[in-house]
Amino acid sequence: MPVIRFHEGTLILEDWDAKDAPPYFRWDHRQRIWRAMALYYPQILAFFNKRDVKVRDEAVSFTRLDLRPRMNFELHFYQKEALDAWESAGSRGSVVLPTGSGKSYVALKAIEMVNQSTLIVLPTIDLMNQWYDLLTDSFGTEVGILGGGYHQVAPITVATYDSAYLYIDRYGDCFALLVFDEVHHLPSPKNSHIPQMSIAPYRLGLTATYRRLDNRQRMLDPLIGRVVYRKTIDDLKGEHLSDYEIHRLSVELAPQERNEYQAEKEVYEVYVRESGVRYYGSRWERFIKESAYDRHARRAMVARTQLRRIIWGSERKLDLLESLLKRHHKERVIIFTENNDLVYRISQRHLIPAITHHTRTVERKEILDRFREGTYRMIVTSKVLNEGVDVPEANVAIILSGNASPREYLQRLGRILRKKSGKKAMLYEVVIQGTDEVGISYRRRRDDAYV
Repeated sequence: MPVIRFHEGTLILEDWDAKDAPPYFRWDHRQRIWRAMALYYPQILAFFNKRDVKVRDEAVSFTRLDLRPRMNFELHFYQKEALDAWESAGSRGSVVLPTGSGKSYVALKAIEMVNQSTLIVLPTIDLMNQWYDLLTDSFGTEVGILGGGYHQVAPITVATYDSAYLYIDRYGDCFALLVFDEVHHLPSPKNSHIPQMSIAPYRLGLTATYRRLDNRQRMLDPLIGRVVYRKTIDDLKGEHLSDYEIHRLSVELAPQERNEYQAEKEVYEVYVRESGVRYYGSRWERFIKESAYDRHARRAMVARTQLRRIIWGSERKLDLLESLLKRHHKERVIIFTENNDLVYRISQRHLIPAITHHTRTVERKEILDRFREGTYRMIVTSKVLNEGVDVPEANVAIILSGNASPREYLQRLGRILRKKSGKKAMLYEVVIQGTDEVGISYRRRRDDAYV
């Protein structure tokens, strides 16, 4: 009788005597055995069952869970609809809900429903720690950790994307359900190996920002399933998310900054025009390489850096920030910038706690805890708080600089949308008139939330 086994992130089929090649398998000439991607495990079993082909399945190492939920909570209507849609799609697919709408509670119910060993994959250690606390509080069971210096595998395990990638060839047969939080991180060349090397028949993706600028979200359909449910910020604001306002404020460069900006812009644009540089693909990569040894490319790269520095740190932009901080001095404010130098500059200028990727875990936790309790009313950060921060007390966000991605801006808006009684969120976007920042602002507002 043919035997299916899991082997280092793949499936192997032994004792196959039929003349026809088995579906999804290819002949491995090195080891002289039939081998298939672990991803296709459910389809392979379905094929054999349909053809009434007897096989011995030794690939599975799933564990039945004995869950005793300790948190009694009622799902909102949209969470119930999302869970039903996921189950109707064969317990596969992605749920797209705004930040602050309770995507994690959909996942908790999915884990209860499947009731088998589960791996939850997160993009950051902070998010992994939050999920660890949520799972232990919810189910009162041992939760394993892969990442952040831990290597402890249990029937329910949390892992960073990096650690899951490193060990999925070893544990790809152990989990029946894969939950990918912030699933837009999954379709990268590296992370996509995680679902490919797992036999998990059940897969759930969670995100507030499904689309990617490179359109690689299309890869998610074969990896975990299609989008089965979607709600936008506008669908839920007011009753389930805080109502919000968006204010776009414009300032001009000071005369000296304007002169410097025009001079650097001319240097950069002349080089781009003459060399045919594009902002993507091989030509952009070549420009970066050439800037290391070609003086003209190097000067153009310096000009580009100077342009960004002028736009991001304009004195009039910082003067406007000071006015906004005075206006909202009694509220909880998060200031977002694009680079760390400006974070520290604002921190020193206004004596505001700063969080960057250099901030140690203990210090970061202390700052966020004091922000939640009101000891600190303002914090300034770059990109590290875009994802995975639960601060329902925050109600004002000031975006001084950012990239053209709608995802980043939805994430930053989401930081202040968590529902709290009597709360109205306010987002300020500060843009320099007559600069490339105007076009960047236009491109990142290509979402209904910014209409």
